[in-house]
Amino acid sequence: MAKIIMLHVPNDKELLAAFGEMALFHEHLNYILRMTIKTLAQLTLQKALDATVNEGSRQLRDRIRKLARQRLGEGPALLKLQALMQCCQRVTDRRNELVHSVWAKELDGEAQLRNADHTSRSLPTRQELSALSNEIRDLTNSLNQARLEGFLSEALTEREKS
Repeated sequence: MAKIIMLHVPNDKELLAAFGEMALFHEHLNYILRMTIKTLAQLTLQKALDATVNEGSRQLRDRIRKLARQRLGEGPALLKLQALMQCCQRVTDRRNELVHSVWAKELDGEAQLRNADHTSRSLPTRQELSALSNEIRDLTNSLNQARLEGFLSEALTEREKS
């Protein structure tokens, strides 16, 4: 007998707020990815924003990897930036699972996430969403710091001198 699945939006306002916060922090990360392209390509703010409009996280990370290899060459700065891009991919994958899964409920059952691969899992808790938000926020800050005054800024300054 087939199970009846109903679409579901939780009534828990704090859970929904935590979900929204996570989505906002992820968009901040995408913006800093766009700003990293600006830095690597030596573009104006407007040109960088225009060049990356409607690009998703994967396309932004791929472009950063390509530009970084061109601008930095092989070395510690490139490896550090590649490691940050891998961290960005991991948090984006986790965010995407939450955003792109169907929030549903079996008739007389518990609410669950229904994934594209037809598996299901329980809804995230507020604490899980908050932890992911914090991880995304910290990663965004690390990337922005590297770009503005950290290892990426230093490496680009050194390359310009040589």
